[in-house]
Amino acid sequence: MVGNWHPPAGSLDAVGGQPVSAAAAGSMAAAAAQTWADPRALHHAGRQAGALLGAARSSVAESLSASAGTNICADEVYFTPSVLTAQALALAGYPGALVMSTVETATLLDLGCLHPGSQLVGVDALGRIDPVDFHRAAAGKALAALQLANTEVGTCQPIEQVVTADPALPIFMDASQGIGRIPLPQGWSILTAGARDWAGPAGVAILVVRRGVNWLPPLNSGSGLLGGYTDIAGAVGAATALAALITNQVTQSEQAFANIDLLRAGIANKIPDVEILGDPVWRLPHILTFSVLYISGEALVIELDKRGFAVASGSACVADEARPSHVLAAMGAYTGGNVRISLPLGCTAETVAGFLDALPSAVAAVREDT
Repeated sequence: MVGNWHPPAGSLDAVGGQPVSAAAAGSMAAAAAQTWADPRALHHAGRQAGALLGAARSSVAESLSASAGTNICADEVYFTPSVLTAQALALAGYPGALVMSTVETATLLDLGCLHPGSQLVGVDALGRIDPVDFHRAAAGKALAALQLANTEVGTCQPIEQVVTADPALPIFMDASQGIGRIPLPQGWSILTAGARDWAGPAGVAILVVRRGVNWLPPLNSGSGLLGGYTDIAGAVGAATALAALITNQVTQSEQAFANIDLLRAGIANKIPDVEILGDPVWRLPHILTFSVLYISGEALVIELDKRGFAVASGSACVADEARPSHVLAAMGAYTGGNVRISLPLGCTAETVAGFLDALPSAVAAVREDT
């Protein structure tokens, strides 16, 4: 347990969720009694809710500004009930063809394909696009969708290189799992992310649209709420959690990088016939995916759960459908037997060491049953 973050013992699936931080839970409880009214209403209760919503927008903008090293204004920040809603609204306000990497989330790829003329750009064996190829494919497109980093293998994308190649090309950046973990690049136009990535509440996401971007907002967007009546107390909690994480970003990232390095070395040494995926250096600090040959990834997840460790298998965005990972397929990697570890905030070295101790017997048990 570290600071505000208290992950359950054995929890190694932050992408799948993590507990709301103590700071966020406290601020949500305090705000709940004051945010029940429509923030657009002119009466006292409405103005009170609107003031707290405005403060949450300002806080998120301040946190993002600190991470990106550039000024982001409160009126550029919108709250939505989910990342999917944020992405759908972003694309609905930006008609025209897109260029996208083949390792974007399945939901974003599906949304992008609704735009006629959209084009996919492949990635290398680490899961990264080539900026020259991406720039060439972007010619004549209205928008480029390029994730900050892949939530399955952790590899970061060269967003600033793409911006340098074509400063006029708007970049729609899915920042899932990256905010508060690594500094944000500069030059993007639209950003989406979910609050549970930084130990905020699960029912809150953000859509950030920079000033000057040719984006058509939906009606009644002035309050900062989009896609339905988002829980304002949840927005306050999300802002509080993000501010706490940005303050501790360097320390948390250093700890996560060190723990993932231990896992990379330990898995390679302890398990035969294993492939560790993604960039070992230019990556998110807390995500690691490896493939164990000759076994089912789902079976290994179940076996590890018996030993008290929660991990995931399959693509980060389609695991519940038991579909092969489109990310690993795009990288030319083996799509079976894969396990994704994503360290929650506050994860300790003791948890990592315990996992490495449990892994060999779990793999052996699954291979015996295969």
